[in-house]
Amino acid sequence: MTIFDAVAEEYDAGRPSYPDALYDALGPLDAKRVLELGAGTGVATRQLLGRGASLVAVDAGSVVLARAVARSPGLVALVGDGARLPLRDASADLVCCAQSWHWLDPNARVAETHRVLGGGGRLAAWWSQTRADGEAWFDDYCAAVEAATDGGVRREQRDTDWGATIAVDGRFDVGDRIDVPWMRVVPIALWLTDLSSHSWVAAMDPSPRAALFDRLRAILESAFPDGDVRAPHATSLWIATKN
Repeated sequence: MTIFDAVAEEYDAGRPSYPDALYDALGPLDAKRVLELGAGTGVATRQLLGRGASLVAVDAGSVVLARAVARSPGLVALVGDGARLPLRDASADLVCCAQSWHWLDPNARVAETHRVLGGGGRLAAWWSQTRADGEAWFDDYCAAVEAATDGGVRREQRDTDWGATIAVDGRFDVGDRIDVPWMRVVPIALWLTDLSSHSWVAAMDPSPRAALFDRLRAILESAFPDGDVRAPHATSLWIATKN
């Protein structure tokens, strides 16, 4: 069981979808052979299918992947390691990693992705981040998280150059990072449900986790007395083409 299997219900209920402009950047997906690594409960899966992709979803967690299948009956899904795939060479036109590339073995992920892509195939990896810097509530929120994790979770981690980890050995040409801004409006309770599905939260001991959530709830309730969090976000996308 993976750490996300343990919070599959929260993951399925709380994780937001991705902005349409992100998929627009990928171009037409009709009949494209798409391989999604780290599909989780199928947040991106459903959006990719909605754009006509012929998709195979892969995740190491059987519980989260079962939820993806339940949401998308007929979905072809494989429980397995995204860096060691039971798939033939050149079997995909596009590999997608929605907030999952960093979970794959850095010693194997580039070569394995390259192997399963056909000539001219592409890898697309993206992450969504809250970008409310300068708003008092968000500064307080981040300070509380950083204190609770002894600095293990920090704002600057949002700006990791994941493209450099794809271009590392010359197998791929990586384009410039594409940032897609969007606004998330969600009830405080659902915001916290989403937060509870993140790995660093799931790994916390119950007592400090409860104390952190009490602090974060107080910050959010003070900032958003009507009960809805309004937070600027951006999804950062890297598109890489197989050499």
